[in-house]
Amino acid sequence: MFYGFSRRVLGGSNSQRVLIVALALVSLFLAACGSSQSQKAASSNEAVFKAAVQASDVEGFRQLGPVYAGGLPTSEQLKSFAAKGVKTVIDFRKPSEGLEQEQAELAALGVNYVNIPLGRELAPAEAQEKFAQAFAAAKGEKVLLHCRSGNRVGMVWSLYQIANGVDAELAIEQGRAMGMKSGFEKAVRASITKE
Repeated sequence: MFYGFSRRVLGGSNSQRVLIVALALVSLFLAACGSSQSQKAASSNEAVFKAAVQASDVEGFRQLGPVYAGGLPTSEQLKSFAAKGVKTVIDFRKPSEGLEQEQAELAALGVNYVNIPLGRELAPAEAQEKFAQAFAAAKGEKVLLHCRSGNRVGMVWSLYQIANGVDAELAIEQGRAMGMKSGFEKAVRASITKE
């Protein structure tokens, strides 16, 4: 019965039918493998960005997967981060806070430097977009986020996580662990209720 059905549906010689069936099975197998890899990658990202922020082995800094966060690093800490494989540093300080020395040190270490100047106000949409682009450009490599105290880092991280579908309470908890203070936390919460 099956042979007659396959002969009518598939047509052609036995070797052609076998080839078609084999190709179909290989295609199904490859699709299943690709789906499995995508699911592993997605769950890997969830594990990284939906986890609790941990203390880093670099004093005064926190870590969440490939992301290090905190206040102003010393020259020695910058060297330590470069040795750990940090490829990009995103600095949220304003130019008036003195960026030149850090830029020069990072250039000498071969580390990419991105400045997104923020003050005491909630990060505007343009700054949030610039951060998202810089973070995406790092392509999963280790990244250091810093300002002077970690307050701006935590605020931007919370907004980024919320924009990417992470539960607001978890995103805010991560932001606090990265250094966000109550003033920015209130601003982040207020921005959520406006949406």
